[in-house]
Amino acid sequence: MPSIKDVAREAHVSIATVSRVFNNPRVVSDETKTKVYFAAEKLGYTPNFSAKTLKKSIVGTMIVIVPDISNTFFIDIVRGVQNYAETRGYNILMGRFDIHRFDLQRYVRLVKSKAADGMVIAIGHNRHFAPVPEAKDIPIVTIEEEFMGNPYVYIDNYQAINEIVEYLVSKKRKRIGFLGFKSERERFLAFKNALMKNKLEFDEELTKKGAESGEAVYTGAREYVERILRIGKIPDSIVCASDVLAASVIKWLTKNGLRVPQDVAVTGFDNIEVAELFQPGITTVEQPRETMGREAARLLINKIEGHEVPKKIAFQTRIVIRESA
Repeated sequence: MPSIKDVAREAHVSIATVSRVFNNPRVVSDETKTKVYFAAEKLGYTPNFSAKTLKKSIVGTMIVIVPDISNTFFIDIVRGVQNYAETRGYNILMGRFDIHRFDLQRYVRLVKSKAADGMVIAIGHNRHFAPVPEAKDIPIVTIEEEFMGNPYVYIDNYQAINEIVEYLVSKKRKRIGFLGFKSERERFLAFKNALMKNKLEFDEELTKKGAESGEAVYTGAREYVERILRIGKIPDSIVCASDVLAASVIKWLTKNGLRVPQDVAVTGFDNIEVAELFQPGITTVEQPRETMGREAARLLINKIEGHEVPKKIAFQTRIVIRESA
């Protein structure tokens, strides 16, 4: 087990400096704190804090962890977290996790070593991970899904999908397909329920769930369009689980001579920048991403500072109507 002396040697500072970094970090320069934190993480050192010490040693830093730092959706959430955190005098550190491994341990160590006070984790909808025992006593707030009984903020996916299907039905669309992700459960079930509610047929051949990141998103959209053309079943509308999927499927529909929305209406989800800039503009469900980020930051800071916080907070979505549907 590494000691404070080992950390001091690794960081090339005194033992007293290491102690100040962990017990009174505001009096230490950012450069020195960074050296000590990196040394502690490298060695796997975690200081022992009594409950009394922890109360007095708020660092004023939180970690925001997202699964994809290239995704506009998550960047908007981080922006909301940062904007609110700054109003309360907190800084943020940004990290990412692997959706296949949910590797939180390095961030847990940073909080336990008092390099940060807690974490906001943008889990993403319909992702459910096994508990991380080391994170049990750490202040955590999650976005979109609950984790280990911690507070979380979310949207009602059932209501959002139902409203977009109702909108398509109001436009006389009756043969509706669905393009989503392998992790989809809630939005997919909401889609099936909305069809049933409107007495419309659910056709498995008009649905596809694929990978949710990288080039595979575009490949999935292309394969979907190729399939509906090959089997001769072309829906009059397609509900997509993200704006990137919607833009991709529109591209492949038009490349194959189909007009949007005249032949096939297409809707997205999120209302990220691409939905407005793409031609035709994408009709979509807007999630209040920055607002969710701000609220997650508020809950986390209140939790760090010892205040009672609600277990969950729901946000409303709205349909943004553009040319694609």
